[in-house]
Parts: sequence; structure tokens; C-alpha cells
Amino acid sequence: MDIARCVSETRDMSSLASITADAARGLLGAADSTFILRDGHEGHCVEQSGPNKKWKGIRFPLEGTVTGSVILSGVADSIADIRQDSRIPSSAYDPAAIQSILVVPIRRSQPLGAIVVNWNELRLADEDDIAILHALADITSVAWENVRLFEALQDKVKGLEAQRARIEAQHESLEVFSRALAHDLREPVRTVRAFSELIACGEDPPQMRDTYFELIHKAADRMAMLVDTVFQYTQLDDPSRLSKRAVDMNQTVTAVTGNLAQLIRERGAIVTAVDLPTVDAHAAHMMQLVQNLVSNALHHGPVGVEVRIDATDLGDHWQFSVSDNGPGLARNDVERIFLPFKRLNLNEEGAGLGLSICRKVMALHEGRIWCECGYEGGARFLFTLPKSGAGTPGATANVNRGSLMETTGRRLANVLLVDDRDADLELTRVLLQVRDRLQFNLIMAKSGKEALERLRQAGREQEPVDLLLLDINMPGMSGFEMLEELRKDTSIPPVAVVMCSGSTYEDDLKRAESLGAAGYMVKPPSLDQLKPMLAVLPDLHLDQEGRDSRLTHAA
Repeated sequence: MDIARCVSETRDMSSLASITADAARGLLGAADSTFILRDGHEGHCVEQSGPNKKWKGIRFPLEGTVTGSVILSGVADSIADIRQDSRIPSSAYDPAAIQSILVVPIRRSQPLGAIVVNWNELRLADEDDIAILHALADITSVAWENVRLFEALQDKVKGLEAQRARIEAQHESLEVFSRALAHDLREPVRTVRAFSELIACGEDPPQMRDTYFELIHKAADRMAMLVDTVFQYTQLDDPSRLSKRAVDMNQTVTAVTGNLAQLIRERGAIVTAVDLPTVDAHAAHMMQLVQNLVSNALHHGPVGVEVRIDATDLGDHWQFSVSDNGPGLARNDVERIFLPFKRLNLNEEGAGLGLSICRKVMALHEGRIWCECGYEGGARFLFTLPKSGAGTPGATANVNRGSLMETTGRRLANVLLVDDRDADLELTRVLLQVRDRLQFNLIMAKSGKEALERLRQAGREQEPVDLLLLDINMPGMSGFEMLEELRKDTSIPPVAVVMCSGSTYEDDLKRAESLGAAGYMVKPPSLDQLKPMLAVLPDLHLDQEGRDSRLTHAA
């Protein structure tokens, strides 16, 4: 009765196999016993009870074996002397230890497996032995069904819990989106409308129009920033979008400081990262996380602020810290700052979602982020990431106010810009070559087909294109389709590709990466966006002298 109760209360297969094997051995006074499950055309020895566990874990074919024939037929079999049965090879048992066996199927119709007991003496199992083992097998088959149902129920519960968590996250994101529409986006819209009406009426002093246009421009920039930030926030609700790979955090910091180069110069700041490890993470999320933390330190710190990024090995995970020597935070603000739309200062121009995004990124990566209240000398943010197989620290990265390269022995790079819109072609040219004062040889194409022909022509003339700035949404052949054709055309010399788009849609980012693009630039383009992408292209060099820059290629 105790055996039946123990078997019936079992809730996992490993425990069921262990209890059954021990019970069979004890009930029949056997030297050992084995619990075997059917796995297709094989038997799997799941558990063995007794001093010798030589068969545990092994698999064997069902055809041509004693145990296999019992599982296939559903009929018990007893062998009084294993040395007299041709189906048992001499290598299967040690005759000095095992002489007789009894095999009973687990469930007689469509057996799940079998229970095998072995005696170290000559013994022909009688009807009582067989009946006892059949009764145990019957109890076990019912328990097996219970275990299977229990495991299925657990899986459904886990699925429902995950679904509930996703619904809660989506509800939170919907509230953020609604808040942005109801409040934050209305302010710049009102600004644009009000000053546009003033200009249209013509009643304002003419000298004020430049000021009005500047205010309209700033409001439009804020609307774009809010839309992009809210979109990023809502994209972090779906764990299925999380694709991890080995990410060198030193390279991440280098890319971030490239993106923030103008702000670093304006603030006279120094950003230092020391011996950061490689982690298993989503590369774009790590960039977003570090950039938000460093940007906060630059905006809120004094002129000349120093930002330091460190990592500590804590065994099963890495702990990163981003600290600065700025004014720090009040104790009652260290948790509030992670709430959506929470801005501590009235003059802050951000969306108030930066740290909320950081917390969502950490949740997706099974880590956490917090602000250390008692840190001396400024603010200190810490976040953790579970360790992966690759996790050794890399080289020190250091970015400061004045590190520039000198230009020697290189030709000006050839850049092919592909976009179907004349306005975007001209805007990109003006922003990169006029505003950002970046020198390069510019070639333009208005379709994927035209761009492929220009690339072939450039190769024939031995003036290959060094960088391709490729729009995604084009009629006829999209940027992704053109990139696929480019990779297949062996007549075109290798060229670095940066995809250009007006959005940061996660699926587009993934597809660009899968097709081997060197980067992804969000319109309107800028030199600050290009810098971290150029940093990982060995043949292209960005040479800067004051405000002027030259994009060159190794001759």
C-alpha cells in the first residue's frame, strides 16, 4: 500500500522510475532491477536499482532482444537460466552475478516500457512473481499518465503566466503611448500650429520670423524624438524579438562615444571604460542601455564631467557600473527616475523614458539595474548581466576631448548613395558634406537596379565604391532585395553597406544584420551616426582636423 501511495503521488518521471525500480527489487528479492521506457524503435534504461548500475542510461534496439520483444508484444517473459537462452549474448550479463531474469511490460496494450528484475541465482519466476510485477507495472502506467498530465499542466500554467506578463507589459506600454499622445506630443504640436498661424497671418514683426521658424524646428525635432523613443519602449515587450550574440562591451562603449562625440566635445567630458568583458546579449539593446546612461551623465554633470564604466566579476554574472563626478541624486529620487516620463528637472528636453527603457532591457536579459544612493562624488548606476561562455575582459577603451588622426597616404573614399526620393538624396548630401563638413566622392542612384549597374561599372573602371548608403523602402527593388542581389553578384567588388531608414523597426535591424550590413542609420543621416560604423571597417578611415573631416580609403 505504501508503494502504491508513493507511486501515485509522484509528480516527475525521474522519481517515478526510481521508486518503481526500488520497489520491484524489494518485492521480488532481486539482485537488481531496471526501469525501461520505449523511445521509438529503442529502449532507454532510465533507472537501475542495485549495487551495479552498468545499464543506466544506455539505449538498445527493441528488435532481437528479450526486453524489446516484451515491449513490442506486451507479454511478460521469464528466463530461469540466461546461459541457456540464445537471445541473450554472453556479454550482456555477468553469469556469476546474474542468472535469472523476469521482464514485465508497463501497460499491456501499447506498452510504454518494461520493468526488468534480475536474480543472482537460478530461479524460474512463478505466477505470484509475475502477478506482483504486473500489479506494480499497472500502478506505474497510471502514475506515468498522471506525471505526463501534470507536466503538461505545468507547461500550460507557465505559458499562461508568461502570457499574463506580456499582457501586463503591453498594457503598460499602451499607457505610455496614450500618455505621449495625450500630453507630451500635444505640446510641440501646439507650438508648431501657433507659430505657423502667426507667420501665415503676417501680423508679426518680420524680424521675429527667424525666431518663430527656429521654435517650429525645435518642436518638430521634439516630436520626432518622442515618437522614436515611445516606439523603442513598446518594442521591448516581446521576448521573442530578443536575439543574443557575443557582444564586446568595449566596442559598445566605443560606438556610444562615437554617437555622443559632439556632446562630449561640448561638455569637455572624458569617458573611460576599463577591461570590459564580452557578454551574451542583444547588441542594439546594449548600445541603447550604455548610451542612455552615459548621455544622462553628460547632460546632468558639470562641464568637464568624467564618466567611468567598469565591470566586476561576481561569479555567475557580471556587474557593470557607470559612474560620474556630477551632482548625484537625492535618496528619494533613485527609484522614481526609472518611472516612465519622470523628469527631475524642469529644463530637461528628453522624453523621460530613457531609464525606463534601460530597466526593460535589463528585464529582457534577466538582469537588473539600479542607482546606488550612497555613492560619493556623483551618480552611480549599476546593472547586471548573466554570464555566457565568452566573457573575458578586453582592452581598455578611452575617449577624451582631443584624440584625432592625421591623414597620410590615403585616397578620398567613393560613396554611393541610393534613394528613390530626390529630396532625401539632396538632404543627405547637404547634411553630410555641408553641415557635417565630411569630404568624400559622392555618387547617386535612384533605384536598386541603377545602383547595381553603377557598382558594376565602378568595378570595371577600377574605381570601386567603398561605402554604400542604401535606403530600405524603394519601389520596385527594396534596399534589402538589392543587398541580396549584391551579395550574389561576384562581378561587384566587396563594398561596405549601411542601411538607411526613417524608423528603428526591430525586424529591419535584424534583417540588415543577417544580410551582412555594416550598420543601420536612421534618417536624417549624420556623421555622429556613421562614426561607430566606420570604426569597425578596417579599410575606411575618418580623418578629422577641427570641424573638417575626410573619409578616406587605404590605397
